[in-house]
Amino acid sequence: MFADLWQDLRYALRTLAKNPAFTSIAIVAIALGIGANTVIFSAVNAVLLRPLPFKNPEQLVMVWENATHLGFPKNTPSPPNFIDWQRQNTVFTGMAAMSERSFNLTGVGEPDRLDGRRVSANLFDLLGVPALLGRTFVPDDDRPGTHVVLLSYSLWQRRFGSDSNVIGRAITLNGESYNVIGVMPRSVHLPAYGNWNDKVWVPIAFTNEETTERGNHFLDVIARIKPGITLKQAQAEMETIAARLAKEYPRYNTRIGATVTPLHEEVVGDIKPALLILLGAVGFVLLIACANVANLLLARAAVREKEIALRLALGASRSRLTRQFLTESVLLALLGGGFGLLLALAGIRVLKTFIPVTISQTQTISIDGKVLVFTALLALLTGIVFGLAPAMHASHSNLNHSLKEGGRDSAIGKKGNRLRDLLVVGEVAVSFILLIGAGLLINSFLHLRNLDPGFRADHLLTMKVDLSELRYPDGERRSVFFDEVLFRIRALPGVQSVAVAGNLPFTYNGDSMSIAVEGIPDPPPGQWPDVIYRAIGPGYFSTMGIPMIRGRDFTDQDKADSKNVVVISEKTAQHYWPGKDPIGKRLKPGATTSDVPWREVIGVVKDVRQNDFIAQPKMQMYFTYRQLKDLAANALIVRTSVEPMSLATSTRDAIWAVDKDQPVANVDTMDHIVSEAIARQRFSMLLLGIFAALALILAAVGIYGVMSYSVAQRIHEIGIRMALGARRTDVLKMIVNQGLKLVSIGMMLGLAAAFLLTRVLQSLLFGISATDPVTFFGISLVLLAVAILASYLPALRATKVDPIIALRAQ
Repeated sequence: MFADLWQDLRYALRTLAKNPAFTSIAIVAIALGIGANTVIFSAVNAVLLRPLPFKNPEQLVMVWENATHLGFPKNTPSPPNFIDWQRQNTVFTGMAAMSERSFNLTGVGEPDRLDGRRVSANLFDLLGVPALLGRTFVPDDDRPGTHVVLLSYSLWQRRFGSDSNVIGRAITLNGESYNVIGVMPRSVHLPAYGNWNDKVWVPIAFTNEETTERGNHFLDVIARIKPGITLKQAQAEMETIAARLAKEYPRYNTRIGATVTPLHEEVVGDIKPALLILLGAVGFVLLIACANVANLLLARAAVREKEIALRLALGASRSRLTRQFLTESVLLALLGGGFGLLLALAGIRVLKTFIPVTISQTQTISIDGKVLVFTALLALLTGIVFGLAPAMHASHSNLNHSLKEGGRDSAIGKKGNRLRDLLVVGEVAVSFILLIGAGLLINSFLHLRNLDPGFRADHLLTMKVDLSELRYPDGERRSVFFDEVLFRIRALPGVQSVAVAGNLPFTYNGDSMSIAVEGIPDPPPGQWPDVIYRAIGPGYFSTMGIPMIRGRDFTDQDKADSKNVVVISEKTAQHYWPGKDPIGKRLKPGATTSDVPWREVIGVVKDVRQNDFIAQPKMQMYFTYRQLKDLAANALIVRTSVEPMSLATSTRDAIWAVDKDQPVANVDTMDHIVSEAIARQRFSMLLLGIFAALALILAAVGIYGVMSYSVAQRIHEIGIRMALGARRTDVLKMIVNQGLKLVSIGMMLGLAAAFLLTRVLQSLLFGISATDPVTFFGISLVLLAVAILASYLPALRATKVDPIIALRAQ
């Protein structure tokens, strides 16, 4: 058996080597299909299949407050609720809380702004992740005033040169000294919003105020389910605890439930459907490539019919011939798979350049053992799929007829026509489905890109300037700093205006609070709508290009010792004062009975999308940072008359001229920030578009190949027709119509399938339906035009046939 297999392999190698054109075309088609599949599978493997780098990751979950009635199905809990969850649950071995916080690192080279978190002391023990160097937190660290810090692997490398002696070293964060107690492994990445990337961790150490304020929602909670407890049981107990808290604290917890979700699901986010759709798309591309190669094999089998008949006549069994043909096809597939793997290496590098930074685990996308096994099995399966039908077809030819005839009028050639036609119909149908999917995503993306975010993103330079609480402990000192910085930046050539804000759209989830409105009774417990708020400075609206609907903007006269004022959005005005002018009305955070002073509405501005480009804007209000003790402005926005990034260096220098130790981070343009907000949609659109274009090219090649073979087979017939008076246009129409008949059948089948399959895209679409008629009609025209061209070229060649030569050839 092994001797026969070795003989078949040697024969296959010789045969393929003698036909370099056929072999090259087949290998390229297979390599493109397998390479595309390997690239997408490597992403699926890294993001969806690879376990999180924690101990028993399947036991890890995240726990949220469920405030669906307020539009927050996954809301961050307050510290008091988290503490009650910890004490009352019996389904978790432990719970840990986290809260994002930025830090200014000074005293070690250039000042640096770092993403970081306050975390419960038990977090890393809960995750089962020991420190790479030193130790993690212990319970005694989780007290106010304990200044210890853990460094990320990347920060340890970048700022401390991978120095193992960093343990025990004091560093300055936000103006305070922290003792480095450990360095965490490279693999530690916690769920985060946007492109937040932890560089340091400190103990959460709740203050007394935090442990008593149930309306202050800012925690992310991770828990580990006890062995033997199901997710459903954990969900049920947390709902019971939530109901208990609603009775004890109706002001804050009425109608507030709980949601328990697997940590892996939170890390993956909403990219899973897109990746699975892309995996299906590249599977379709490979099917089209297989159909093309199968057509090539059928054509070669027709040419080799006499050889096959002679081998049968000399005693070769049909099963042996089938195995011989399968050996050739599998060898082709393995060679194509090898080249496809090389294409995948380059493809992965390209993929990493435009995959959204908000997708977790993308840094681990690579060709590992699992991907290699996938590619090898795929190549083997591919060889069997595209080789089996031609092999069976060729080995079961009529021996007597083949020995008498052979050549173009061979039995294999005639019988193979139906199979070739079926393969072309299948190629057209599959490519039509892919083109419709890509067309829908492109159309959806165009709708999304044209959506008004509520501000003008062009010519805006942005940066983060987080002030140290020690160096700038009060609003007056912060105001002095920003006044000087704004004065210097305004003087720079190319600057039109500049302003400050607490955060920027699409860079932060947004803080929210409930408010009381003068003259309107407080809502019942659990029915208080949340209003997103932002601290800003004078000129923010004009700099951002946010239209003022009525009233006025903040001015330098709106200070801490002047009348408390607020600017609200259109949606807020319509909710609380429908059909009325809200200017002069008053509102305040919390309940009507709270001691918080009232604020007068001085302006109404256009609604702005906060953190979700697709969702409708929520209610919003704006405070001037000069009147706030706890809210600080930490973002600079500069409107320019020149290319924004050209002013990045001079703007940074203006800040350092005021405070040389002040970190400046996240220097970016607002155009880029908005672009990143729709990066996932663009990612899906680009990849599916590329694969659909590849499918279209392969389908066109398939149509061209079949029509060329048909013309070659019908040379004698064409010669007779032309000898009897047929015009060249008649021959042209005959061949083109033959191609269009196949394409029409394929398009009808593809249309029916597309109506069913494109529904899985609905969650990825915006502004259009999965059966958008414009897209279906447009794609039909594109595919029809390509099919006509692919049929026209062989038809044109047929019209140039000399009837005498054609008749002699037969």
